[in-house]
Order: sequence, then structure tokens, then C-alpha cells
Amino acid sequence: MHLQPHTQLQNGKYEITQFLGQGGFGITYLATQDILERQVAVKEFFFREYCERDADTSHVTLGTQSNKELVERFLQKFIKEARTISRLQHPGIIQIHDIFRENGTAYYVMEYIEGESLGDMVKRNGPLPQAKALEYIRQVGDALTYIHQRSINHLDVKPSNIMVRRDTGRTVLIDFGVAKQYDSETKEGTTTTPVGISHGYSPAEQYKKNGVQSFSPQSDVYALAATLFKLLTGNTPPEALDVQDMGLPVDELKAHDVSPHIIEAIRQAMLSRSMRTQSVSAFIAALDRPVEINAKPAEEATVITAEAVKPQAKAAEKPKTVETPKAQPVVTPKPSPAVQSNKQQEDTPTSKSNNLMWVFVVIGVLIVGGIIYAVSSGSEGEEPEPVAEEVVTVKNQYITLGSLGACSYSGPVDSDGRADGRGTATWSDGRVYEGPFNHGVAEGDSATFTFGNGDIFVGTFKSNAFSHGRYTIKANGDTFVGTFKDGEPTNDGKWYDKDGKAL
Repeated sequence: MHLQPHTQLQNGKYEITQFLGQGGFGITYLATQDILERQVAVKEFFFREYCERDADTSHVTLGTQSNKELVERFLQKFIKEARTISRLQHPGIIQIHDIFRENGTAYYVMEYIEGESLGDMVKRNGPLPQAKALEYIRQVGDALTYIHQRSINHLDVKPSNIMVRRDTGRTVLIDFGVAKQYDSETKEGTTTTPVGISHGYSPAEQYKKNGVQSFSPQSDVYALAATLFKLLTGNTPPEALDVQDMGLPVDELKAHDVSPHIIEAIRQAMLSRSMRTQSVSAFIAALDRPVEINAKPAEEATVITAEAVKPQAKAAEKPKTVETPKAQPVVTPKPSPAVQSNKQQEDTPTSKSNNLMWVFVVIGVLIVGGIIYAVSSGSEGEEPEPVAEEVVTVKNQYITLGSLGACSYSGPVDSDGRADGRGTATWSDGRVYEGPFNHGVAEGDSATFTFGNGDIFVGTFKSNAFSHGRYTIKANGDTFVGTFKDGEPTNDGKWYDKDGKAL
């Protein structure tokens, strides 16, 4: 039972005018603040499963004796939530005006946002245009990055918890009812109350007991990506466990003509936590990847496919290849068009394919040999089920990988000293591999290989080679998105320019 209209709180300071909605832990009302003559939103702590209200006095009973302790814990969390939000100063986060106790429970007063939620917007209009959906997601991402910097997880990001102001069109993240504040030093949760579940938006770790007891931005990354899926398709994603078992239904995104690199970014952000995109900023960067790089003149654009390509004017001229200097045996990325000679600019599209293939083949040598020496350190990512042997990690340990020379490796290793789990290998010339290893082999999703010149591959590795994902050339913005075979892009994919237009 909720408070009736005209009910007064704080001796008439606030007057309830309308019931807005009820969740598992609270009831929200529209109210008028008397002296300031403004509309506000008032949230009342009311644990629906255990609380009762006296119809005559509005007094709330916080459960029976057997569950009173549990309800009291949630009440304290409710108050702490209000205090936490009141300290946040960000235009994309709901503002708290007041906190008080009354009627045997607690209330906090928020700004009232005139507008509608993204959930209501999709329900009314259907899927949003890609550009508009990305605009909203970037704004929410900025708010999430702000709270993550303060060791706070929202843990309930979804379209219905994102309001859009009618006057400015800007988003506001609301409902921090299941948010968790983590210790800034230990990154451990400061409360042990369980979190709620929003099916389709909550990641798998939220279904587990104490699954989000340690701070992990990836939980909100998953929910933000799931929200984008909803905005673009009009459909709620499957539950997280179904996504892990059967994969994300990307055909729904394709049916709405979503750009391939957007689809890939969403897919990577909705993997299991250890393989998921690591931060909101990385997710936003993946969404914006094609528009972050300088354009290449149209007359220089070339396309690599497995199909026959018509030769250019000087097709008879033997394409140039890139040789690895004997004095410094390192992986050399495909030369950027900005530094090629005129003769190289006139080479055929096959030259581009050969050079790129050479890069992929040599990368295959990069990880072979494994990690030889290990020292103890901490590891990141989702905690595995208990196993017999202790997981050992190394941090900034210099090793040698064959003729590729010395590099620095950080991450877990198996009992034989081979990289096993998510780790990072860094070379002095700027090359960095960041992703999963499987007993000395680079293999798994959400891997990144960055070249010294800024070229980057993001996607899935299999047997030390690119398998599926995107490869972006920094100098001109060309991006291949799709499947790779034998170190070369296949026809199961396409090249795009910096604006996402197919080449």
C-alpha cells in the first residue's frame, strides 16, 4: 500500500501529489515542496516482501521479528545509497535534495525530471536510429565512468532507469537502489546485502552469491551494451546465462542495419566477465572506432576481399613486400599509406592483402613458447571455481619469446610457467598484446593487439592468430570487420572507411 495524495511529510514541507511506481525495495512519489514551490520526486523505503503499512497512520512496520534484521540492513543501505548519490555532482546523474526519517521508515527527495525514460521511448517509437541511440549511450557512459572513478557500481543500468530530459534531450541515470559502494583501497564491497536482477540486462555474475562483492566495472559495461541492444532492436536481450551458452543473437542487430563494428562492440561487451570489454571508456571507444581516425583520400581507397579484384593501371608491377630487418627481428605492421612512395601507392589491392597477411602470419610467432618464469602477484577478472592447484601470476616479468626479443609479461601462468588466463605482453617498440592465453597459446575472445604505429586488432584469437574481429589501420581509418583465415581477411566480412561506409 502506498501513501495517498495530499499526504504530508516533514510537517508539510512535502505534499504527496501522485504515486509514480514501486519496486522491490521502495516506492516513488511525485510531490510538491512547499516553500520552494517546485515538484520533486520522493522515494520511500518499503521492502515489499516484508513491510506493511498502517492505513490510518501511514506508519511502516519493518517486517516480523524473524526477518527484522534483514530488513534493517536494507534500510541502512537505502540511507547510505541516498548519502552516496547526494555527493555525486554530474549532470547525467539524478540529484538528491534531502534525506529524512519518518513513519518508521526513511525517505529521500530527488529532482523531478520532466521527460520520459528510454524504455518508454522505445515502447512508444520502436527501435531508435543508430546515431541517436549511440548519442544516448555515450552520455550514460560518461556518467558511469564518473561513478566508476569513485568505486561505485550502478548494477541496474537499463532503459527504464535512464531518463531523457524534455527540455535538453540529455540523459539522466536514476535508481541507484541496488548500487554498491566499494572501498577505494581494497575494492571490496562495503555492504553484504544481495543485489537485484534485471533479466536481459544483469550480467551472469549478478546471479551468483557475492558475484559482485569485488568492484568490477565490467558488470555495468554488460548492462550498458544490453541497453544499446534494446535501443537498436526494440527487443530485450536474452538472459546472461543464455547469452553465454548460445551467444548474442546478432541477427537481430543485422536485421536493423546496425553497423558491423557496433555489433562487434556489443558482442564483446556481453561476453563472460573475464573476457568482456574491460571498461565503459573502452566500450565507447569501440563504438566510435571508425570515426576516430583521419580519413584517407577516396582515390587511395583499396579493398581486400577473397574475390577477384580488377587490376589497377600498374598491376603488372610486382607488389612490394615488407622485410623484417635482420638486426631487429620484430613484427612490422603494414606500412601506412601516408609514408608509402608513389610507386607503392600504385600497387594493386593484392599488395595490401599480402602485406596484411604477412603481419598476421608473423604475429602467430609472437606468443609461441609460453611464459618461462613466474613470481606471485594478484590477478584480475572473475574468480574461477576452486581448483586443486594454486593460480600463480607474474607482473612485469621480462622474458624472451624466441627471435622476437625481450618483452614484459603480466598475468597468470600454469604449473609449467606458460601464460594461462588473461595477460599482457609488452614490447619496447610499442607492440602490446592484451587478452586470454590457453597454456601458452593466445586463444580466446576480447583480445587486443596494438602495433607501435597505432594499427589495432580487436577480437578473437585462435591458435595464436586472428580469428574474428576488426583490424583498423590508424593512418587512414580503413577497418576490416569479419572472419580471418590463414592470416588473411575472408569474404565473410568487409572493409569500411572511417565513417563506417563499405569500401
